[in-house]
Amino acid sequence: MLTFWSWVDRVWLALASVRLTIVILVSLLLLSIPGMVVMQYNISNVDPGLVYEYDFWSWGQRFQLFTSYYSVWYVGLMVLLSMNLISCSVERWPQMWRLAKAKPVAWARQTFLSHDASLTHQWKTNLKQDDFVGKVLVALKKMWFQPVVTEDGPGRVQLFWQVGRWSRIANYLVHTSLLMIFAGGIISALYGYEGAANIPEGAAVDTFLVFKEGRGAKLPLAPGGLSNEKLMDIRVEAETFDVKFYEDFPGRPQEFISKLNIIDRKTGATLKSAHIRVNEPLQYGNYTFYQASYGRLGDFQIQARVVNKASPDTQPAFLKAKIGEPQRLDAFGVELVAVRASPNIQDFGPGVLFQEFKNGKKNGEPFWVLKNYPYFDLTKRQSTYGVIVDDVKELFFTGLQIGHDPGAPIYWLGCLGMLLGTFYALFVTHRKFYLRYENGEVLFAATIHRLPIGFRVFVDKLANQLKSLSA
Repeated sequence: MLTFWSWVDRVWLALASVRLTIVILVSLLLLSIPGMVVMQYNISNVDPGLVYEYDFWSWGQRFQLFTSYYSVWYVGLMVLLSMNLISCSVERWPQMWRLAKAKPVAWARQTFLSHDASLTHQWKTNLKQDDFVGKVLVALKKMWFQPVVTEDGPGRVQLFWQVGRWSRIANYLVHTSLLMIFAGGIISALYGYEGAANIPEGAAVDTFLVFKEGRGAKLPLAPGGLSNEKLMDIRVEAETFDVKFYEDFPGRPQEFISKLNIIDRKTGATLKSAHIRVNEPLQYGNYTFYQASYGRLGDFQIQARVVNKASPDTQPAFLKAKIGEPQRLDAFGVELVAVRASPNIQDFGPGVLFQEFKNGKKNGEPFWVLKNYPYFDLTKRQSTYGVIVDDVKELFFTGLQIGHDPGAPIYWLGCLGMLLGTFYALFVTHRKFYLRYENGEVLFAATIHRLPIGFRVFVDKLANQLKSLSA
């Protein structure tokens, strides 16, 4: 009759099976297919229920197709894979550690003669024991080997050296790193979030729309906002936004940059300022702000001067306004409104269409003022004043991606460990070398625990170098 501990041993051995690893990896591959071909929640801003027919949507909801990477099946397999990695590592660790830490043992002469003939060399030398050993030690140290004496007696000595002994346990670095990646992903899934906000140039916001939020993030809802609109404990101001377009491809952005100010919601003090561009985010507290997109507001910031034609040398009136904002000209008893603007008027450059108002009613016809022709309005339009446009700046909103990824340092460290461990495990092998001298007879042999391709050539070359020292 099987006891409790017998069942535990069976389960442990089953978890430590490499066959189980293969089954888990194939299952994860199959369960990843829906995540690639079916629209996912928390990744797309579009609700899959609005895209697919109801029957397919309800069936997909039941089997968690629209949250494939968060489904019970996928998470369960990841947990099982973690247990499998831990079991395999613990089960094989003592043997691998003993092999890596094993002390060198002298080989008997018969061991050399029974070893693989392709990796064994034998020759005679006229050198005495001390002379031979001295030359060999100098040559091996120049090759970065660290030989040790494993046998020493009258007329007999044996040297041993090895390379890459830690490659036997490099796979444990890979396993540990993979578990770190899993841990980082779990932490990010539980406590991280991701969203977006569009901020008009010159404006500030303290809320953003959340697309993905871990259960532990607990972001507060924005009062009176949307169901996925969350409140930040700071305000984010887009002080300026600049976009540069390719000259040969008008309308195609070459670069766009936002200057952001992080503002304390209570005091209004600026806590941090920085320019952000694509791949150069701003980090503050638990928030990372990425430059993601931009868009036109359909508005312009206009700077202009109003000159009195009767006394053109007097100080002009300076105007700074947006489209539709009335500017009162008390000296002339009228209001001036920019009703339209364009960065290029029929290849004449930037221009603004103004309308004059008097007593709340239109006064005369609207008129264009061109930035590149500053005295056009002064000389051509019949009026007591003239307008000079100094700047016509199109206004944009900056599109920010806002996120918090607390597990990033952990899984990036895990990725580094995986690269190092995989490289060491694949390209570094444990190689042992034995050299025996007895009364002028030299025996040389080598072993390798895996990947013997090319090793025979290396051993032959090393043997020839040692033979040359024996002359």
